[in-house]
Amino acid sequence: MNAPVGKRRERVVRSEAVVPATMSAAERDALADALLAVYAEIFAGATREYIVHGMVSPKSEFTTILLHRNAEDRIVGYFAIHFLERRFRGVPTTVVRSSVGMLRAYRGRNANIGWALGVLLKQRLAHPGRPMYGMGSFVHPSSYLQVARYVDVFWPRPEEPVPPDMHDFIVELADEFQMRRIDAEQPLIRAGSMPTRESEAERDYWRRSDKPAVRFFIAMNPAYSQGNGLVTMFPITASMLTGIASRIARERARLLMEGTLAVVQRLPLVDRLLRPRAVRRQLQAVPLFAALDGADLQRVVELASVVALPAGHTLFREGDAGDELYVVARGAVAVQATAAEGEGMIDQLGSGSLFGEIAVLAGGRRRATVRTVIPTTLVRIPGPALRAAMQRAPLGEAIWEVFAARIFDDHLRAVGRHRQLGRDERFAWARRGRTAELEAGVRLPVVDAAFVIVASGDVLVEQGGAQLSAQAPVVVEVTPSTVVKATTRARTVHVPRLEEARPTAEAS
Repeated sequence: MNAPVGKRRERVVRSEAVVPATMSAAERDALADALLAVYAEIFAGATREYIVHGMVSPKSEFTTILLHRNAEDRIVGYFAIHFLERRFRGVPTTVVRSSVGMLRAYRGRNANIGWALGVLLKQRLAHPGRPMYGMGSFVHPSSYLQVARYVDVFWPRPEEPVPPDMHDFIVELADEFQMRRIDAEQPLIRAGSMPTRESEAERDYWRRSDKPAVRFFIAMNPAYSQGNGLVTMFPITASMLTGIASRIARERARLLMEGTLAVVQRLPLVDRLLRPRAVRRQLQAVPLFAALDGADLQRVVELASVVALPAGHTLFREGDAGDELYVVARGAVAVQATAAEGEGMIDQLGSGSLFGEIAVLAGGRRRATVRTVIPTTLVRIPGPALRAAMQRAPLGEAIWEVFAARIFDDHLRAVGRHRQLGRDERFAWARRGRTAELEAGVRLPVVDAAFVIVASGDVLVEQGGAQLSAQAPVVVEVTPSTVVKATTRARTVHVPRLEEARPTAEAS
């Protein structure tokens, strides 16, 4: 099997921990300026005052900050930890607050966890009998998900009430730290002024998530995109810290094993023995491919391969040639395309999603750049294998539906139409379309459609006394008098007017 084309990825080349209290005033000023620069790229509404009083010189007993730098020695991320002394349940208690941020291109590598564990364990061992709690006001579901992923006991969490005294302690601290209340009935949700910079595609990704922690966070804090935070607390014990370290070690071992298998599979003998089993196991976990019968699935398995990639890896770029479809077995990828204001994210895809079908079905070049968001395992299916499998329903229809919806979404974004619709609504609108398979020479009047998606083949669009030649993939805006004539075998999707599609779109 061919190895995946190597792509450059942004990486942290140096990390250093600093203690602001030991720095000179000039050094702290320079640190505040550097942190403000990176903070402003991650959060909207960043101010130097917040950086100084909230990160560099807070009212804490001890503060340390881990700084991440790239090859140009620019700070691209940070993790600040603050230790404060309070009383809870009548005894001295340490409260640990933190602030973390990383530019998008460098995210997903758990660059902070090992360092943070070391800092916390050192403080934990220095005060063995003192209660210690971590506290954060999480303004994004990804941060809350990290806590749920690594910490067994935390509040609030799904399907378990917060103990009354812990609830009162969290509220007391939030009030003390001047986190403004929004709703008296939801005292753990606090107003924020610096929301995470996030695209529509990223918001849709999190809203579609089936992870219980993410669904709980969004239900509790639906306006998180405005910067509102869910105040969360968790006990920090030596056993909890060692448990996290153990989980991280197991995850790294699993990723190393997957990466090793991906490399070993290129050896002819191992390829014949191991690769088909690995591909079959991953595809059978995806409903779309699990529906294939044994013979059809086997034909895909024989040519497909498993690809294990680190976070931040560019799989391909907009404009690259390509004839492979990818299925996300585990992890997530970001789909980015060039816009007038630069490269922007148009989608984020998680487990079970597929991408690359446009180049496979329409030929030509990749229409977007795809990068891994976190360590990700993919199944790569060559174009010939996919096209053969698509001869059988329901796989073929399902992939054509995804293809048409993405072409339609690309068109609406490019022409700036219907900006009031979210991406899920635009996809639902396209799915309301009526598909027609046309033989060469067949003329089909347009009935109750606003757009015709030409998914494959060539057509003539007759409207207003003129003829327009259209070659797939393309979207054409039409009128009730339009007639589509196939000049080759063609596949078209007739998308209804928005007012007819909206009820279904809203229900989706």
